[in-house]
Amino acid sequence: MAKYAIISLLCLGSLTALGFMITKPSSMAASNSSIIVTNNHWASEAASLILSKGGNAIDAAIAAGFVLSLTEPGSSGIGGGGYALTLTASNRQKWAYDGRETAPHTASSAWFLDQNGRPLDFEQAVLSAKSVGVPAEVALFYRLHKERGKLPWNQLPLPAALLARRGFPISPLLHQFLSDHARILIKNPDIKKIFFKGDRIKDVGSQIKNPVFAETLMRIAENPGDFYHGKLADEIIADINHAAKSTLFNRQDFSDYQIRRYPAICTDYRSRYRICSVPPSSSGGITVQELLGIYALRYQGHQYSNPEWMYYFLEASKLAYADRNQYLADPAFEKQPVSGLLSKAYWRERASTISLSARATPVAAGFPAGARKGYGPDDSIKTPGTTSIAIADSNGNAISMTLTIEGPFGSHLFTHGFFLNNELTDFSFTATNKKGLRIANAVAAGKRPRSSMAPVMVFKNNGQLYALSGSPGGSEIICYVAKNLILMLDMNMSPAAAGASPNLCALNTAPVIENTEGPFPAASALRAMGEQIVREDMLSGVTNILRSPGGAWLGAADPRREGVVLKGR
Repeated sequence: MAKYAIISLLCLGSLTALGFMITKPSSMAASNSSIIVTNNHWASEAASLILSKGGNAIDAAIAAGFVLSLTEPGSSGIGGGGYALTLTASNRQKWAYDGRETAPHTASSAWFLDQNGRPLDFEQAVLSAKSVGVPAEVALFYRLHKERGKLPWNQLPLPAALLARRGFPISPLLHQFLSDHARILIKNPDIKKIFFKGDRIKDVGSQIKNPVFAETLMRIAENPGDFYHGKLADEIIADINHAAKSTLFNRQDFSDYQIRRYPAICTDYRSRYRICSVPPSSSGGITVQELLGIYALRYQGHQYSNPEWMYYFLEASKLAYADRNQYLADPAFEKQPVSGLLSKAYWRERASTISLSARATPVAAGFPAGARKGYGPDDSIKTPGTTSIAIADSNGNAISMTLTIEGPFGSHLFTHGFFLNNELTDFSFTATNKKGLRIANAVAAGKRPRSSMAPVMVFKNNGQLYALSGSPGGSEIICYVAKNLILMLDMNMSPAAAGASPNLCALNTAPVIENTEGPFPAASALRAMGEQIVREDMLSGVTNILRSPGGAWLGAADPRREGVVLKGR
């Protein structure tokens, strides 16, 4: 292990030796320079450390992402992937990075069907090695660093490697996630060694150490290509194939993987703002913008207390999700009617179908320009997971990034100190629906499953960056982000108030309103308008940043998770 000697010496030092300080957590803050919002205290600390060492927002986000792989292993990690939206101060360019996982060369439309041609039980599919896509997070981070980073690459995994070796206290949320999945996790001795004491999950506050993951991070720091082209790739592939008891993956599946970079997709909102996000393979950016566009045509109010805004939000979400479910998928495999879905004329057409009497679900998809006939909807609901990062630095660079391994702990397969994703269960399990119509989001070799991740930036008409947002939450991410934008942009709510407000969504299904203590005042009014309201827990994790009238950044983390806002040091 001599080639890792320098990094090893750093990792064996104290936390403060690298400036990795423990500060008082805060879920909201203001800053005149740089600001950091993540869903975890240690991740925010790592980002702050990197900024203090001369790194930029992209460097800081990468370091935070590596830490989240360790401290939020149920939500994201190097065994998964994600999407990033970046703003470069020097040229004002806005780029979207697609780091979605891909199906291996052996995948087919029958991937999740049993021997009788019936779809597998969802948990059975998740816990199968067939749920694993080629991990993309390391490739995403390295591409971001090559094109937008500032510090040397090998410094960015160090905070996570240090923390993995020295240990960190198990948080209440991680403890809850682990407890919910203990019956599966305990079966793996490597997982049990890290997270269990005997046959029970370690108590909240107990130290968690993961020296194997620290070693993996050292290898990535030394040579990120090893994850896709070298011995590390071979070892990961061998572990997946061993779990599958067949050859699902080969080296080429990993070595062929590429990050896609696109110009951000942007649309105007109320003629005052320009909202930008990521294009497919995520459905999130387009659906957020379509939802907001339809909503803005039907509701002009600015009062949070008026339940009509919720009504129009729910009705707009039904329409936007209907289009999403039918058309959006991997653009390398399916023609995407992006311009049609983001056309103001199409929004007017869809908005005209909304009246003061709620539409029953499901609502039929429209037919935007560029859409192909013969498709049916994929309306399967995916489990919430994922994490979010938003950072703006003092030089004007910014990033909004959403990362995931899909469901809690992904496939539950564990290798080299990290969990492997179950992203392929984001595909439709069948290639056609009950009417025999083709489903755009069907499984295919090399294809990326549809995502709902929606990292967002908002600009004023003069081009000034005004807000950033993003959230975990499965299929409901789209609603979480859209709701927060409406409350911040239309209703002048602070990032903290917007993030803490109750969630609501209609995924072209009966509208769901978040369970809150006591009665929800708007529920009776919404029912009077015809909405069939369902009350459920809704675990968002928004990372909001908003520019104040005085020019300072205001940051807030969702109180439903363990997010922390820090000013850059």
